Amino acid sequence: MDCPLYEKIANQIELQIQEGIFLPGAKIPSVRKSSKQMEVSVATVLQAYSLLEDRGAIKARPQKGYFVQENRLQPKEPAKIAPTQNDATIHTLLRRLLHASQDDDIIQFGAAIPKSQFLPIRQLQRSVGRLMRLEPEICAAYEFTPGSLSLRRQIAIRMLDSGCQLQPDDITITLGCQNALMLSLQAVAKAGDTIAIESPAYHGVLQAIEVLNLKAVEIPCSADTGIDLDVLENAAKEWGVKACIVTPNNQNPIGATLSHQARQRLIQQSIQFGFTLIEDDVYGELSYKDKRERALKADDTNNTVIYCSSFSKSIAPGFRIGWIVGGQFQAKIEHYAYVQSLAIPTLTQTAIANFLENGAYDRHLRKTRQTYQDNLIRCQAIIHEHFPTGTTTSQPKGGFLLWITLPSSVNAMTLHIQALEKKIGLLPGLAFSLTAQFDHHFRLNYALTWDNKTDAALKELGKLCQQQLS
Repeated sequence: MDCPLYEKIANQIELQIQEGIFLPGAKIPSVRKSSKQMEVSVATVLQAYSLLEDRGAIKARPQKGYFVQENRLQPKEPAKIAPTQNDATIHTLLRRLLHASQDDDIIQFGAAIPKSQFLPIRQLQRSVGRLMRLEPEICAAYEFTPGSLSLRRQIAIRMLDSGCQLQPDDITITLGCQNALMLSLQAVAKAGDTIAIESPAYHGVLQAIEVLNLKAVEIPCSADTGIDLDVLENAAKEWGVKACIVTPNNQNPIGATLSHQARQRLIQQSIQFGFTLIEDDVYGELSYKDKRERALKADDTNNTVIYCSSFSKSIAPGFRIGWIVGGQFQAKIEHYAYVQSLAIPTLTQTAIANFLENGAYDRHLRKTRQTYQDNLIRCQAIIHEHFPTGTTTSQPKGGFLLWITLPSSVNAMTLHIQALEKKIGLLPGLAFSLTAQFDHHFRLNYALTWDNKTDAALKELGKLCQQQLS
């Protein structure tokens, strides 16, 4: 049964408070103004405001109006992620996305996979061909965990740019970053433990938590400042958080990058409250700055931060080569990696090691970052011109993902279904949370061949949004 109109209005305003549209202490629209804006009676708005007062979200001040409570909203009780049969579940969305990503006729705004033109395909082709000619036995040999020494050596060299002083033995090669995140959770938590995650969160994190039968507490994440450390601290005090998965650089999906002060505080919180930081840095090398941001792991004096990354977003998604720096959990992680996969393909590890060694990677990154910046500017200009008034976008400082917030009356799931009918793929905000709080958001990949066809597809999305308002 549908909830009453006043409750829908209350839910909408509470969501706006949670998303930071109305900040703590800020005045919300008057009853009469809200009545006009929403085209409902004054009595209905009063009921909604009364409900919000009961929830502790707002407070009435005599002769002044209604204001958001000064105290921050507390995180909700950790919840297990359970699969459902609802068509709007994460599973259904991702299955649909996977099928769409295999269709060459669909404009791939949905999947976080760069088009091949942004990957060093020819260099890798030459490297693999040379290895097959000169070292054909390479395909017959297992490269047991922790993986290729030459690749681990090259990774240790590259991670100097992030401030990390590592030895090859500190690194374990994994089957991409998703595998690294799974191994991290297995090493630090057991079924029923509570994990703090960013909200919105990378959907792979939600799936990993579900599979491992863990609980998740969502910590609001702002596109400007990243994870809300005040809320994280409250969650750590109240729920006994075992680990926190965080993406300090170019977060997926909103592109946030943490400040130096926030990074220092986050590390101190992990020490004070005894939870493990799991750092997902898969977009770290795609920063638009000349110098990439420092990794959390670089300031890990207690050796408790677990660092995860991969080459899937910058070199070869299909090679599935990632790595993990496990710190004090390294032995346990290596054991789990060996049990689960025994070995990582030797050919792909060696091909990437050779590519890194010849210096071509930095040249490739410089060119790619500039193209992504150009695409972002073009993409945002189209959204500004063709999407409904009130549409906003994140301002990423790296990577190739854009978080789009639509007017609250535009449903992103409806947009997703309509767009697929027109051969346009996107990923609705429902895939990035345990709740429906991002039902008017979606993530857009701009690592595409940007031409007239791509322009037209993005304009069509704007048109579909406009139609929902009419």
